[in-house]
Amino acid sequence: MLDQILGLVKSQVSESLGGIEGIPAEKKTAVVETTASSLVSGLKNFATPDKLSGLLGMVGGGGSGAKGSAVSGLSSGVVSALTSKVGLSPAVASKIASAVIPAVMSLLKGKVDDSFQPGFNVGSILGALGGKSSGGGLGKMLGGLFGK
Repeated sequence: MLDQILGLVKSQVSESLGGIEGIPAEKKTAVVETTASSLVSGLKNFATPDKLSGLLGMVGGGGSGAKGSAVSGLSSGVVSALTSKVGLSPAVASKIASAVIPAVMSLLKGKVDDSFQPGFNVGSILGALGGKSSGGGLGKMLGGLFGK
């Protein structure tokens, strides 16, 4: 499941980069890889019980405070990775984070809500990100909250 999530994120990142200026052509692959891995790593930080409200805000469309906090944390990680690993300016890295993060969150929420993809649910995402079984614990509790 983690490979599937990473693949979806990479695909969404590639699509989202199209309208962003200032990304050197020779760095686009590194930008996609770094952004995707940073986002997945950042999502892992929200797959814990103490950050449940942040995760609910990202995936479940919860309150703006939780969502804002989660997006801010993810954005900081992406910007930091792009500036340190790829050598982009903070301004360009911020543009990328601003375009990519909402698109990825929307994609994940759409996958969770898609009844034609029953294996892709909050529990399976948490299982992949947090190493927890999707059959119990936090994954089971969240799956129940979302009717999945």
